[in-house]
Amino acid sequence: MPGGIVTIRTHTWAKTNLAIPILSTVLGVFAMSAHTGQELAQVESSSRELQEDLAKVDSFLSTRNLDSLEAVADRESTKWQKRNRQSFLTYLLKICSLLSSYDWSDESRQSLLLSRYAILAVTSGELPLQEYVQFVEFLTLDPINVDEATWKSLRLRKARLFLEARRQLAGKVDPNFNFDDRPEVNVKTPPNSGMPNGISAESIKDPKLRSEYESAIARNSAKAQRYNDQYWLKKNTQRFSDEAERYLVNAYIRPPADLPQLEGLLSEYASNEVFRNRIIAEVQEHQQK
Repeated sequence: MPGGIVTIRTHTWAKTNLAIPILSTVLGVFAMSAHTGQELAQVESSSRELQEDLAKVDSFLSTRNLDSLEAVADRESTKWQKRNRQSFLTYLLKICSLLSSYDWSDESRQSLLLSRYAILAVTSGELPLQEYVQFVEFLTLDPINVDEATWKSLRLRKARLFLEARRQLAGKVDPNFNFDDRPEVNVKTPPNSGMPNGISAESIKDPKLRSEYESAIARNSAKAQRYNDQYWLKKNTQRFSDEAERYLVNAYIRPPADLPQLEGLLSEYASNEVFRNRIIAEVQEHQQK
């Protein structure tokens, strides 16, 4: 395995580091652009409100009351969906994390709520692949007690999402990527600049040399982004494929049997014949017992 996530060090803070949390708060989203004092105050107020809403979610851990959590989550997620997409996703991530990490004394209800909020996130609009996969992974928990019609619909929807996430992951992997070709940690300054590597571009007074350096920083940042993306895929693609396989087998050995539906899904989403055949064989084996 290569040495890990690359962080570029320059005084312009042009860096790529996927080890930081995937979902930033609304303050981080808006901090990249200039604001008037009034606009900045609005952003800070919105960020404080989001943090208060996230803290409110934590407070339900003392009561483990799913009715109250659902009522608040529905209201606040709707509010943030209308205001700011990144805050909406941050809020849903918090809800899903709590529902997936603690015992709420009603596993079936807990599972149904977790599925609802995770599906809401992945169907609310386009997501970066890492965020998409993160929300799909919340779907591994299935309800123990659920009526047949609800289960059949939920199973189909979750199976599609697992297979789609797996397909997207596989499609992003570059099998020829060279992990030995790492981006620079400190970008080299132009030879005639007389400045140390990694210095801020503003420190180079000559406009031509500064422009050359800025271009080098941009190229290196793009290279680091691609390196980090491929490194993340190398670590997670097979792991997620195994997880998707386990989910599909467990879901389709559970009544009601629907092998034709599973075969259709696998034909639609999975080009790997070995993967398809292995799942079908496992399900058939359980059905024959």
